[in-house]
Amino acid sequence: MTTSGARAGSLTRRRNVRRTFCQSDLARCAVTFGVGALDAYLCDAFVDSLARTMKQCRRDGTSLPSGYAKLALPAGPLLSSYKSRPNWGLRRAARAMMEKDNMLQLGRLRDLLNPNLPRGQKLWIDVAPQYVALNRKRLAGISSAEYGALTAPAKTDANKRAGAAVLRRIGTIIQRRHDIVHNCDRPKSAHQPLKVGTAKSMLTDIGSFVAILDGHLDAHWIY
Repeated sequence: MTTSGARAGSLTRRRNVRRTFCQSDLARCAVTFGVGALDAYLCDAFVDSLARTMKQCRRDGTSLPSGYAKLALPAGPLLSSYKSRPNWGLRRAARAMMEKDNMLQLGRLRDLLNPNLPRGQKLWIDVAPQYVALNRKRLAGISSAEYGALTAPAKTDANKRAGAAVLRRIGTIIQRRHDIVHNCDRPKSAHQPLKVGTAKSMLTDIGSFVAILDGHLDAHWIY
């Protein structure tokens, strides 16, 4: 190979390396923003659930569900006066409680959202079939065809496993975001590659997780 040919080959390799790293960085940014949006949605969903439950119980003179009755809310917003919107303090208190918190510990969601869902519509066993219906095995751990071939008793167990699989999948994506943000995507001192296609799959699963959960909550809120 001539000197000029060697230089051209070296330049091409460097350009390819830069292009690969640029694509990986864009993929990491996308995953980070996607998980941030997930956190924001989950916080808003909980605040909405708690505030509307408190408002309804205050209006009806009924007790809060036990899962919400034990929550500690900041007194300031609760005691403030809102003449045009007397119940606004309830929502402000709920939101103030979440300002220094996040909802990326997915195991908390059942405790925070189930108090406002009726029996038979609880997270996650009663929502799992909707995720299975996406026929995305990486998300629910089972295909729709495999699920459809099960007997009714077997589907009950499959729903438990599918719900757990969904949380594991989303939890893995959340952990990848933590690795990116907190240690530059080097969880064990070795740089972790992230292909654009992999990032797209992560964002697709986050979108499906939110869309199904949001539709389920809107359809089945008690309050």
